[in-house]
Amino acid sequence: MTQSTPLIIGAGPVGLAAAAFLSRHDIVPRIVDKRPEPSLLSKALAVNPRTLEILETIGLTDKLLALGKVVHGATIHRGDRIVAEVDFKQLEHRFPFLLALSQATTERILREDLAERGIEIERQIELVDSPQLTEGKAELVHAETYERQLATAPWILAADGAHSICRKSVHVPFPGDTYDRAWVLDDIALATDLDPARAHIKFVEDGFLFLLPIVTGDEAPGEPTVWRVLGNFPEPLNYLNEANPIGTSRWNSSFHISHRLVEKMNVGQVYFAGDAAHLHSPVGARGMNLGIEDAWVFAELARRDQLGSYHKMRWPVDNAIIQRIRTFTGFAKGETFLKRMMRNHVAPHLLRLNSVRQTMLHTVSGLDHPLPTWDK
Repeated sequence: MTQSTPLIIGAGPVGLAAAAFLSRHDIVPRIVDKRPEPSLLSKALAVNPRTLEILETIGLTDKLLALGKVVHGATIHRGDRIVAEVDFKQLEHRFPFLLALSQATTERILREDLAERGIEIERQIELVDSPQLTEGKAELVHAETYERQLATAPWILAADGAHSICRKSVHVPFPGDTYDRAWVLDDIALATDLDPARAHIKFVEDGFLFLLPIVTGDEAPGEPTVWRVLGNFPEPLNYLNEANPIGTSRWNSSFHISHRLVEKMNVGQVYFAGDAAHLHSPVGARGMNLGIEDAWVFAELARRDQLGSYHKMRWPVDNAIIQRIRTFTGFAKGETFLKRMMRNHVAPHLLRLNSVRQTMLHTVSGLDHPLPTWDK
């Protein structure tokens, strides 16, 4: 049996960020992950202003800014016309933009920070169904040697993703809904005149396309920009009249979108963050960012020995954001004639209203709610 050290399950961006925040408060957790190596897939593409604000407290924002590229706003297209534009410069914030940066790069920066602080990620260590998990007792198995161990911890942070074993072990309900229609993404280099300093949303008959440049920080001068092309229908590349693919996809995937939230943000000594706690569509670019905010709040509460307040502080925030993104997503999909008519002909006019524009801006930027204030 290991010593009673705080335990983080999952070394994605949420688990890594939690370890980074906690270490600044002299709380050194054990962090384990079942994967043998870090993922190199782009996954989340943007760091929002709220995340830049939070990571600034631990000195990582400048490192991200040095590698990423600023996205100034979003342009909405229908056919060959631009029907609306939204600019992040309207945000009253010291980071009035999205930072285009691959999740793989964001994770690398977090891993390097942990390494500098002497925190090692234990890989190929997998949590298996653990009947006593709520008491802080985790059954861990090494993926290659099958060596088993019982780790005891004062608390466990479940950052083990959408298919969380932690969540299943404690039988916490995960209510919500899943769209029947698969969404498809391609990460591919494009020859296009689309402005790479903006996100692009294109309304088409079958739904919508979303395009954003993928930035790793390792781009060579003059090489074509790689874009994420996402559609809520098959073969989204076939709808790119304004761009021509160069070569083959770097990554192609299809997946089903869910909007879900755990009924409780903690059960006993197990606390949920990121995709283990909530799922929503990529509309709004909040997945990784919202999870990192979960991690920051969790670390601040752990520092103060106030983890009993975690559910009360995070569940209402996460719930409101998921409901708002569900509404935005249903509107953008345009999967019925009436919704397409509303989207195509009403949305551009609504976006001229400052209140509507501000709601969209604050949702995408992560500034749709205040951060907690803490006593020193």
